[in-house]
Amino acid sequence: MHPNILTLIGSIPPVLFFVAVLHHHFFWALIAFLGNLLDMLDGIVARKFNRVSAFGGFLDSTLDRMSDFFFITPFAFAGIVSWWIVMPFLLCSFMTSYMRSRGELANPKVSFAVGILERTERLIGIFFTLFLYMLLPSLTIGGLTIAEAGFLLLGILSAVTVIQRFLHAYKKL
Repeated sequence: MHPNILTLIGSIPPVLFFVAVLHHHFFWALIAFLGNLLDMLDGIVARKFNRVSAFGGFLDSTLDRMSDFFFITPFAFAGIVSWWIVMPFLLCSFMTSYMRSRGELANPKVSFAVGILERTERLIGIFFTLFLYMLLPSLTIGGLTIAEAGFLLLGILSAVTVIQRFLHAYKKL
């Protein structure tokens, strides 16, 4: 199967996750989330069968940003986490990816895969936040639900990553 087809198929689980969280079907949301593992297959297939292309990288990156939206925002749409927590987290999530792309475009010899929270860690954090919220929906930490506390932590770590990438760019570009 062509890796771009796998990339397109890999964009389905985030949409299913979004819908499941909106309807508070958390078990099914976690199952849909596991379908995100398809996102890794496209790159593996592309490299194995020598089908790596600039468009494939562009498509994968573009759909990753859409997936980030579908993994982060349903918590606010469903009333689980305040928009005041979700929006800065979403912004920093997008900025982290943008800064890496823009930095590596400015100087392809310098890696911008720096920072405390890359996409993989961010997604794992979202998964475990939902899992804990599913198990302990009434647990609060400092007046925040476990989901709000998890998203606040992920948002702060994402903001730290943005700062780390900015400083890295300042030193290397």
